[in-house]
Amino acid sequence: MTDPAGRDYSRSRAVLMGTWDYTDFEPAPAVERSFHRMRDLLRDPVCGPWPQESISEFANRPTLGTTHVELIDALLAATDVALFYYVGHGIYDHRERLCLTVGDTRTDANYTAATGLLFESVRDAFRASRAAVKIAVLDCCYAGLATEEHGRLSADRLPPVSGTYVLMSSSAYETSWYEKDEVPDAQTYFTRTLVDTVREGIRGAPAGLTFDHIFGVVADRLVEDGRPEPGRRIEDHAAGWVFARNNAPDAPPEPGADPDAVYREAYRRETKEGVERLPAITAMYRAAAEAGHAPSMNRLGQIAEGRVQARMQGIEPGPVDGSRLQEAVQWYTRASEAGDPVGPLHLGQLYEERYGDQNQALYWYSLAARRGNSAARERLTGLEQRIRLGIDAPRQPGGEEEEPVRPAPARDATVADLATEALRRQWLADWDGREPLALAQCLDVLTQACGGPHGEWTALDEGEQGLVLTDFAASRPPRARLAGEARRYYEAVGPGNLRAHADGLRRRGK
Repeated sequence: MTDPAGRDYSRSRAVLMGTWDYTDFEPAPAVERSFHRMRDLLRDPVCGPWPQESISEFANRPTLGTTHVELIDALLAATDVALFYYVGHGIYDHRERLCLTVGDTRTDANYTAATGLLFESVRDAFRASRAAVKIAVLDCCYAGLATEEHGRLSADRLPPVSGTYVLMSSSAYETSWYEKDEVPDAQTYFTRTLVDTVREGIRGAPAGLTFDHIFGVVADRLVEDGRPEPGRRIEDHAAGWVFARNNAPDAPPEPGADPDAVYREAYRRETKEGVERLPAITAMYRAAAEAGHAPSMNRLGQIAEGRVQARMQGIEPGPVDGSRLQEAVQWYTRASEAGDPVGPLHLGQLYEERYGDQNQALYWYSLAARRGNSAARERLTGLEQRIRLGIDAPRQPGGEEEEPVRPAPARDATVADLATEALRRQWLADWDGREPLALAQCLDVLTQACGGPHGEWTALDEGEQGLVLTDFAASRPPRARLAGEARRYYEAVGPGNLRAHADGLRRRGK
């Protein structure tokens, strides 16, 4: 059935869980508002509504108690749809398992699994359920860990019309964000965007919105605003299950109408249609921009740079001539003059990366940061560090030819080799023997120690970063002291010497 208003939810169950008062974390009022917004969304006619008796609320539980048992009971009662939503702090234990926190969940990894609800337990409850459609929506840090291993929610045998859908606010080792308490009606960014999208509807989408329709718009909006990109995992037919009625008007707005409506329709076409439609999409953005709509000005700048066309074609942007760059600068400048926080970020990037004018880049990054743009703040911090250390801009692909690394001659393993391998395996035991996970965490702490994602680390090309990472990991830093070891490694190399250090590693063939 494609119309939620005509659906019988008596055989469906939704479990909503949220925690905002903690012993080991600061209180999070934004989480409380997001929890209630998600509950109100399910009870709104746009989603059916779901009857109260089909919704179980695990609201701000001070301790785990019988939560796991109640979850199993609720999902076992579902034969049509089983939906689980969590908002709050997500952490992981010593085995890299996602844990959904309650009030007294302890941050010490040795106690995390005993004091919080492991997502493994949620997954087991889903697997026991006979529901045809199973949906998990996770708005928490490290949500992507839900699909790292044994990620299926479904049982081994499924009904003919079935499926599972996991919607995650962040990747496996990325934090999720919420609005500061000073913001009126502060909420988590992910749930706010999700609920707003459903309530507003999606222009050009069908009368019934699936999670796939909703996810595409939510992801675009979050990334456009500089927020973490959400993730999803789909199995079988869950992508086709209709979650909500589409509240958007059937007809797209005419150019010259409300500028924000014109922008949204242009952006929808940009993400859904082929590159041959780009001239018409550009005309829509231009109509909204001429009416003073700053986001449309930014999109026109991206079009002038060739970024929009490249995205629509699924390729990397190529070089553009001076007139196109000048057009982009003009549109970003107009957006900046209108008080927009994104326009000056784009100007800073152009002046830093294309014109090599660090003073202008600093000015525009600073302006965007003062307007609350967190991405600009990161770039400003990174550029200031590189200027302080006297480091050049990152090397561009296709530039100076590099000397290839010569492979070491083949030889038989020695006692020393065997001892080294034994020590390496002993070190990896901290990560349950998973070398990719160990290297990923080493890379994360090393990037931060070397000035962050826009600091000295970004001045290295990919090959140089790999050499430095391998060298750092070869010292077998203990997991419990990883961040401190990374800082000491960087201090030993010397701020400003990272590229020279990488060149030295290359010459030695490390």
